[in-house]
Amino acid sequence: MERFLTATEARQRFLKLLDEVREGERVVITHRGKPAAVVIDFERHQLLSELARLWQDPQTLSRIQAAHEDLRAGRVYRLKGIPTMKRLISLARKKGLLRPSG
Repeated sequence: MERFLTATEARQRFLKLLDEVREGERVVITHRGKPAAVVIDFERHQLLSELARLWQDPQTLSRIQAAHEDLRAGRVYRLKGIPTMKRLISLARKKGLLRPSG
């Protein structure tokens, strides 16, 4: 959930804000009526930083876009249970995506 607080309110409630952020809140801090900062939990920050890094890598971005196109075109495989490497390799060989071992 996202909440807006003025900088003054955030300063007065800072320790309580930390607890709320740990529980999943996102707090937008405004200054003179305009959004100025966002307080989020550290794990979310790490995730967003990693996603930004991936999006900035042209090779990775190209692979993400190709995977998205595969999904949109229905080129997906449904597996029951937990996919193990052995099962994935076997499926890829059956579909002609990998050469048989030998």
